[in-house]
Amino acid sequence: MENKLMRFAKSAKKEQWRPTNKVVIYTRVSSNEQVGNTSLTTQLKYCDEYAEKKGYHVVKYFGGTNESAKTDNRIEFEKMMKFVRTNKSISGIVVYSFDRFSRSDEVLLVNDRLRKIGVQVISVIQDFDSTNPTGKFQKDILLAFGNYDNQLRKQKTIVGMREHLRNGYWIAACPFGYTNLNRKEKAPNHKYEINEDGKLLKLAFKWKAEGLMDNTQIVEKLNEMGCNINYKSFTRILSNPFYCGYITHSLIPGETIKGKHPQLVSESLFLKANNVIDDNPLAGISKSGEIKELSLKMFIRDEASGSPFTGYTQKGIYYYKTRAKGTKVNVNAQRLNCLFETELKKYELQKSHVPKLKELMLILLNESLKDYKEQESRILKRIEDLKSKIYKVQERFIEGDIDKNVYNEHHNKYRLELEKLEQRSSNSNFNSSNFEKLLGKGLELAQNLSWLWLSGDYTQRQKLQYIVFPNGMEYNKEKHIVRTEKVNGLFDCISLLKGDLNKNNNGSGGLLSQNSCRVASSGIEPESGASETLILSIVLRGRHTQSY
Repeated sequence: MENKLMRFAKSAKKEQWRPTNKVVIYTRVSSNEQVGNTSLTTQLKYCDEYAEKKGYHVVKYFGGTNESAKTDNRIEFEKMMKFVRTNKSISGIVVYSFDRFSRSDEVLLVNDRLRKIGVQVISVIQDFDSTNPTGKFQKDILLAFGNYDNQLRKQKTIVGMREHLRNGYWIAACPFGYTNLNRKEKAPNHKYEINEDGKLLKLAFKWKAEGLMDNTQIVEKLNEMGCNINYKSFTRILSNPFYCGYITHSLIPGETIKGKHPQLVSESLFLKANNVIDDNPLAGISKSGEIKELSLKMFIRDEASGSPFTGYTQKGIYYYKTRAKGTKVNVNAQRLNCLFETELKKYELQKSHVPKLKELMLILLNESLKDYKEQESRILKRIEDLKSKIYKVQERFIEGDIDKNVYNEHHNKYRLELEKLEQRSSNSNFNSSNFEKLLGKGLELAQNLSWLWLSGDYTQRQKLQYIVFPNGMEYNKEKHIVRTEKVNGLFDCISLLKGDLNKNNNGSGGLLSQNSCRVASSGIEPESGASETLILSIVLRGRHTQSY
């Protein structure tokens, strides 16, 4: 009976990569200045040469322009993604380097989606096989670190931007009604003058302060006089203190700085106009998306209903609440933020642990590579065997022992298998020193998790949240706990390694024990060493988990 039931057994799931040699090439630079130099030309040249060397057939080219890698809302990038999704013959996207592909917080998610449809992202200068577990791990670190590098650079840039703002220099786009005569210069060298639209805006402030017309009538009047402005823009302008000579910005929350630019209206006229605006209960309220204290909105969902949290303010205190109708979950934002910060710290490294953890992860990786290297050895042996068979069949054909049909059949069969194995072998150029560098970058990121989150603004916090917890989190108000279905493989691995390291320091064995490479052979509870196997699996593949 057991044998009869075998045909109902499930087969193991394997990643299915698209079995073609057709690819697209994507090139990009970050700024207009780079478009004019040789950067794009160089990228395209190396991508074409690489494709030719690997035997890829380039179906189409995308990019060739400047697009920021910090967001995936890029015209050429979106065109390419749509083309790859709809054309199932495309098996890969060739880029000069992974940071040319994307450096946004969504990069790991985009890469994962491409994997699911069988499409590889192939880097010319980071040439390793991402179809095997080791290559996947290397690529994930590179992509995640690209985003981390952006955050660090942005953090450094923000320091200078704050200094400019506090010295009275405006750093953003030129406000409506002004012309920046030195717009290509740095902020301290900007020179603003009031243009014709600004002169009409001055009249609008006066009309509003006197209460002679409402906003709709004022906008209509301005349009009749040649000032092209809409209702929403006008409402925003009226509450912007820039027009009375002051600077406010989300980088300097709670601060109002006297600016170096000319006033459009006096402070008294600005305040009088805004006293009229104060009749609107929504005036002056910032969008919740700009409030760092509410950075968990949409990221955390109510566990019971699955409804994502939104945020609101009441009497100066921030709260999260469920979004869907019929749900009544409210929680103090500071309380939930503290809970998330505590969860985040589980995946943060102490600097003193870095050398030992790096050593342990490399040991585990080298152990896992033994079977891989053995397999590669078998492939090389098979390659030599096929070459010998091809030589022999050629020799027999020349000597007349076999006819042309038999020769073609065997020669083509051996040649096809040989090409596949040689392609596979050429992609398997794992470099342990490169991996060590990548691992070092990942561990550096892990040391700064809570600092990056606490010091970041709303956007930076959201980016970091999704890097560590790609699927967001769920909150159980009754138990005041959060959980997640998936943790980035690198950080999950670090968390488990930290636990074993602490056990060892307490005399409980763990990774540092002599039997750390053994795996549990029986029973439900794992023996010492089973966690190492789990950690190894995470290093190479990542895993889904539930964290409470």
